[in-house]
Amino acid sequence: MHVPKSLLCSTLLLLNFSYLGHGFPFEDSVKRQVEESSEASPASTASISSAQRTKSASSDPQETSDAVETSTRTQASTARGSASSTTTRTKGTFVDPRLPAGGVVLKTPITTSGSLYYKIGQPITFGWNYTSLSISPTAVNVEAFCSDNSQTYTIAHNVSIAKPTVVWDTGSYTPDNDQPPLAMGIYTLLIYDERSAVTDMPSAGKLAAFNGFKFGMYTPEPYTPLADFNCATCETSSAASLDLVAIRMLMIFSIITSLSFVWFIGVLN
Repeated sequence: MHVPKSLLCSTLLLLNFSYLGHGFPFEDSVKRQVEESSEASPASTASISSAQRTKSASSDPQETSDAVETSTRTQASTARGSASSTTTRTKGTFVDPRLPAGGVVLKTPITTSGSLYYKIGQPITFGWNYTSLSISPTAVNVEAFCSDNSQTYTIAHNVSIAKPTVVWDTGSYTPDNDQPPLAMGIYTLLIYDERSAVTDMPSAGKLAAFNGFKFGMYTPEPYTPLADFNCATCETSSAASLDLVAIRMLMIFSIITSLSFVWFIGVLN
């Protein structure tokens, strides 16, 4: 009985020493599982990427064509935007600020003939040329300002610079709303860029507002026959008395001259 117990104890001791030196068996198995799972992770990731590529490669050809077409349209739109931006930059015009402002030289009517007066009811023709324009306006406005009633009358708007002439028919002219009819007085011709105001400051190379021509307008009186004409400042009685006084003065001077000549002859003798 003593011998088997000794063998059993020896065997247990040997087993304990073996466990202490090599560790427990289940720890080794856990380590192996962790290592196997870490090695399997890249493989699974690679398999997922491969599956995605396979799905992308096996997608519908129509979808691929649509994607290519969309990309092409985007590139074309970008190119057009770039070309438009380049065109916009190209349109800019540099004007030397030392240059004078553009002006208007009136051709019709001839301003050197002195003061001009027009009868209200007849057409008036205005013609002009442009000078010193670096940036030409697309059109101009033509107006007439009457200083007597402080009214501005429109002659023509949006007149093309290719045809610098207008005809103002004062007989058929209709004033704007709440504006009085054409009045007798002095008018100033105004010509200016339709995109600006007549009071804007002139700038280099651009058209400055023109106000350098003044003219008069009047309304004639109706015709009166000569037999019915009455001169308000004329008086026939005054004219007759004036003639009588002149005759008397002439006779007095004649008598004085004759007497003076007779006296001079007597002194000489």
